[in-house]
Amino acid sequence: MSNDERRRQRAERVRKRKRRRNLILTLILTLLIFIVGIVLCLTVFFHVSAVTVTGDELYSSQEVIEASGITIGENMFLMNAKKVAKSIEQTLPYVESVQVKRSPSGEIKLVLTAAKAGAALEREGSFLLLSDKGKLLEENVTSLNDGVVLISGVEIKNAVVGTPVEFAAEDTLETFKQCFDILQKAELTGITELDLSDRTNIKAVYAGRITLKLGMLQDMEEKMDFVKATLARNEETAPEFRGEIDFTITKKAFLHPETEANPQNTEPTAPAA
Repeated sequence: MSNDERRRQRAERVRKRKRRRNLILTLILTLLIFIVGIVLCLTVFFHVSAVTVTGDELYSSQEVIEASGITIGENMFLMNAKKVAKSIEQTLPYVESVQVKRSPSGEIKLVLTAAKAGAALEREGSFLLLSDKGKLLEENVTSLNDGVVLISGVEIKNAVVGTPVEFAAEDTLETFKQCFDILQKAELTGITELDLSDRTNIKAVYAGRITLKLGMLQDMEEKMDFVKATLARNEETAPEFRGEIDFTITKKAFLHPETEANPQNTEPTAPAA
């Protein structure tokens, strides 16, 4: 090997060592900048400067802010948004959900969605008032407003105002929410009671005088147009009808008037839309 080749090899090794050293220094400098940035964010920048409350007007802004636990000056990144929302939802029962929005300016915006009193459970001579999501809004209610559906055929395990009701059967709350969602999407009004004692044949009471046998939960949604059409026709032809209508068989409606022993078979004249 010639002297020139040896010199070239030594020079190449020196260049490689310099590149490695420069790369290590660059990585160290980048890491230091990153650490300094985090420290500045946590100690100097992004502090809460203001809290505003928007959305549904349920409680005063001061009540909501106090329930949130947020303090002016605390770091925005260290604030747990889920914990803030949960604190408000539990402390202020008529708040169904909260969105916590952060702004680079330091403003925290709390967007409230109201809970709708849609259901009730009877307990010891009074009622527990629930939202349509199963959240307990009030207890010891003595009378129910129009539009509130009485839930029967369930066993309560635990009930704390501001939180979803715990039922003895684990799937009850989900069944309850799905039923309400189906009824609301179908815009089927006039339901006064929902019986969940038999999950294979859910029952509802319409206008306080007609029991609707709706069958299994998974089939309910596709039956709703037919149910509505049948009820509309029945209200036109027999507005005082009292009894039961069996919808357990798809696209069939069997009427069982209270005064008759034998059922009638009926279908709406117009197909469900």
